[in-house]
Amino acid sequence: MNQTIYVKRFDTAAVCDVTEDFVLPDYIPEVRRVIGVRASVSADGKYLSGDELETDGGVTYSVMYVGGDGAICMTSQTSSYTGRIPLKAEDDRFTPQDIVLSCTAENVNCRVTAPRRITLSSKVRMKILSQKPADVTMKTEGDYAVRRKTEEKKCAVMAEYRQTGECSGEIHEREGMRVICAGGELCLSDARVNGGTVKIKGDAYVTAVLLSPEGTYVTAKSRVPVEEEITLPEVPRDCVCHAAAFGEVVLLEMQTADDGVLTWRMEYDVDCTVIRSTEASVVTDAYLVGSADVLETAAYDSVYPACAVNGRLTTQTSMKLKPGMAYVCAWGRGTADRLETANGRTVITGNVCISVVETGGGEAILDEVSVPFRCEFESVTDKTADHACLAGKTSVRVTDIQARADGDVLNLTAELAISAAVVGMETVKCAASIAPAPDDGTAKKNETMIRIYVPDDGETPWDVEKRFRLGRDTKADGNVYVI
Repeated sequence: MNQTIYVKRFDTAAVCDVTEDFVLPDYIPEVRRVIGVRASVSADGKYLSGDELETDGGVTYSVMYVGGDGAICMTSQTSSYTGRIPLKAEDDRFTPQDIVLSCTAENVNCRVTAPRRITLSSKVRMKILSQKPADVTMKTEGDYAVRRKTEEKKCAVMAEYRQTGECSGEIHEREGMRVICAGGELCLSDARVNGGTVKIKGDAYVTAVLLSPEGTYVTAKSRVPVEEEITLPEVPRDCVCHAAAFGEVVLLEMQTADDGVLTWRMEYDVDCTVIRSTEASVVTDAYLVGSADVLETAAYDSVYPACAVNGRLTTQTSMKLKPGMAYVCAWGRGTADRLETANGRTVITGNVCISVVETGGGEAILDEVSVPFRCEFESVTDKTADHACLAGKTSVRVTDIQARADGDVLNLTAELAISAAVVGMETVKCAASIAPAPDDGTAKKNETMIRIYVPDDGETPWDVEKRFRLGRDTKADGNVYVI
């Protein structure tokens, strides 16, 4: 009988400031005015260093700006960072693999200090979640007959595994087109555990903004399928595994051929969060047969599996173009603001912010529109829990944006990739130890007394048996106990 549940080891966050000055090379246009900047964070590794978790990686900034000749340009720069998250002292052993890490960039800013000098800054928010086992076996003293009330509890522990990969593709355009900028996203739509492996499927998206010989901007796209397989360490037989995959583009290279064919190559990281689900028999109440006792209880914040999903969602919105301006390109970012589970379904709600670049009259501007989204997925559990009782890793990525102008109205369709590996937390009361109560000399026995007891409304058989310290062979005659 498994009497091990899992409780929180860590559920904390820290912020790391990242700032760096960059001097742009002579072969790209100087900066006249910044249109917009976005940033993505990659975590290269995580390490245990004393009472801290140390993680390093890079923040890649994509700065779109107006150059000296009035044309739209873009430069990509990367700052490396090292973040540290304080950890509470723990007696049990664990590895970085037992810690689920998520990193996001906040307060992204670009400051122009000279035509070829910019300062890029952001705050990297690092959040970690980990569980540890807790033995809830009830301790007993002496050789006494003990009655136990047990409940089966689903419990969960998370682990994270990384896979690196690459893919490539082509964009066919007419000759003479010049690449202004390009961006890539990874949409991982399926992650399934099959035996000792996790099979991950999705698509890689690449969007390029091109300048035609006539001076007009054109958006070109490419999409190729992606498949990865991650081998898991040995998993106990009594576990059921669920997985969710999170992708991050590390590098995107693009080359232009004389015939107008654009070739691109993408490198990416896939972090796969696996939730191992087990069942534990928890003693929630106990008593000694035929004698008084002292029962000690303990409460645990038990972790149970909630959801592990990868999916796609399409959302639509519209906005008005500024007078005299035309659409160039768009990008977006999404946030999951709230999670809820009920009746075997997980509901994720949040917002998507779409940034639209417009140009006209020799100028370029950035306009933004926000649109809410709501999606439902199948849960691992049928428990009901709100956002406060759920923890884990979520990601909402805008992988593709289609734009269609209808007069001065721009209709936008955004395709989202949603990933979530979430556990719930509930307080479980366990019987920790039981022992005979001290004899104060007041206990009296009358072996010849026969009691007839009728339970009160709402009183369960266990309540009656514990009240009179009855053994297993005692049964009710209808609704009446003869004691």
